[in-house]
Amino acid sequence: MNHDASTTRLTPVHPEMLAHWSSANGCWCTHDHWAYWFDYQTRALRKVFRIPPRSNSWQGRIKDWMARSWLKRTLRPGPGIQALVELPARDVLVIYDRIYWFSPELHGSCAEVLSSDVEPPMAAPLRGGIAVHPTSQCVYFGEYLNGHERDIRVCRVDARARKVQACWSFARSEIKHIHAIHYDRFRNRLWICTGDQDHESSFYYTDDEFASVHRFAGGDQSWRAIALLFDETGMEWGMDAGKDAPADAINLIYRYDFAEARRTVLATIGNPAYAACEFTDGTAMIQTTFEPGRLQDTREEAALWFRGHDRQWRQCLGLPYAPKPRAGVSRYGSILLPQGMSPAGLILLTPVNSRRWYYTMLAMNVGEGEDSPNYRIIDVA
Repeated sequence: MNHDASTTRLTPVHPEMLAHWSSANGCWCTHDHWAYWFDYQTRALRKVFRIPPRSNSWQGRIKDWMARSWLKRTLRPGPGIQALVELPARDVLVIYDRIYWFSPELHGSCAEVLSSDVEPPMAAPLRGGIAVHPTSQCVYFGEYLNGHERDIRVCRVDARARKVQACWSFARSEIKHIHAIHYDRFRNRLWICTGDQDHESSFYYTDDEFASVHRFAGGDQSWRAIALLFDETGMEWGMDAGKDAPADAINLIYRYDFAEARRTVLATIGNPAYAACEFTDGTAMIQTTFEPGRLQDTREEAALWFRGHDRQWRQCLGLPYAPKPRAGVSRYGSILLPQGMSPAGLILLTPVNSRRWYYTMLAMNVGEGEDSPNYRIIDVA
């Protein structure tokens, strides 16, 4: 690989920090049970709020104080908050052990717990799998469960109304779990990605916020996906054929053109795609994860793939796999990205199970270079 620090640069921002939801101006990040706002212009981190202790009793407060202590977080660090989204009114929703709502207008420095009478309690979504509908400002996510035989539900959260409800259900015979729900601003549509076996891997959509749901396509590993990218004429995604897929299920990036009703292959990425993020200039990023034990002949690394202005996908970063067990964290090699829209040329990321920068949030400066249309690759082995 070529190394060119002028076009690709990784700068440590904060250890044990995860980026969740990005806009052109800044990004919501978390460290332990605290949420921070990262300002892209000043590169400053501002502590904003935290999720409250599980119990407000004196025993609960002492237990929380011990869990938040430097000693505990150093000796036995946890996975941290894995799901956070911003609503159009700048409110924030956190899904952790419970569902939390933070409003700058109504709350001080502590989020509010949203009660739910849904039974059994909703299972948490996969990271990056939460959608916010800008019209209703409702949040939607699907249950991500393994080793179960029950139906899989979609949850609707109306934070301002303090209402949590199950709004749709898929039969276990149809799907195993929901990978993600995404809002398509070009078609005012919510897309649902499901998996994992061939007959369970499909794209569904709803144009009326789950009053009705329609199956778009599916039936094999090419429709097994987590992250989707949308534009005026189509959508793109990387396959999520993991270690349970056959050896010949090498992951690809696809594009579907709605006007032509045609699907084409754009790139071969090898490992499964777990996340994607757009940039304000129309470029984009897809992240691939290394799953030990996979049958496919792929590189033992987590990687980032960049789509430049020429609409071509090229690998721009590869982090060699190095297992570093941690309670509550997958053993896969991954690079955690925020949802939403990042400013052109900059993205926040956190490597997991990598040789370098494990669980450290980094700022990555990206660019296509002045002398070549090809995006230059950095080697960090």
